[in-house]
Amino acid sequence: MKKIDKFFSKQDCDWFLWYHSVLPETRDNGLRLMTMTHFAQPFFAHKLANLHSRLPDNEEITTLNINFDYGAGGIHSDGYIEHDKNDDIANSYLVPIVVNPVDRYYTIVFDQTSMQAVTFNGETGLGNKGITTYKQVTRDEYGLSDDPFDVSMYEKYLTHLNYDALRGLTVVHVHEWSLGSAMQWPRQNFHVSANFKNKDTRASVLITTRYR
Repeated sequence: MKKIDKFFSKQDCDWFLWYHSVLPETRDNGLRLMTMTHFAQPFFAHKLANLHSRLPDNEEITTLNINFDYGAGGIHSDGYIEHDKNDDIANSYLVPIVVNPVDRYYTIVFDQTSMQAVTFNGETGLGNKGITTYKQVTRDEYGLSDDPFDVSMYEKYLTHLNYDALRGLTVVHVHEWSLGSAMQWPRQNFHVSANFKNKDTRASVLITTRYR
């Protein structure tokens, strides 16, 4: 898990904001506006090649979305879904392209993992908000312990979630958002957005990869 400074230039950030404005399809999942980028189409080939040049040689992009968040999301993994269940999943790269300079944003990564893309949104109090293709699961399905979650971590970052539902989860890394810098973690690790105050002032590009 690491931060890659200057993964996007200001010009890159502006380009993705422009690209979002001309794309035909945006989905509202109850917490964010998510735009599909059609990155596999020929017209995106040059940009895709440029992005691949910034990644390790043994990784290739499988998903690329532009997200405008108006609410803090829930705990999930970015593992495989049905159509790519045979992939050797690699990493997630989250790159902020809009941030409010007076606010601070964080993404929390946990030790616990799931190779399949799943979410605990139901158990943590978000219901079906924030879900598109990910499977809803319960704590019992993953055998989480009853060890209480770190109270100070909860009070600082995760007050939008049900505290008791966080039992058994342990934090491995806290990423702070920085414009144009990529936050990287293995796709199988559960992670979550920290709560944030201004609900209309952040956007990001999410890239997921698999090993070649």
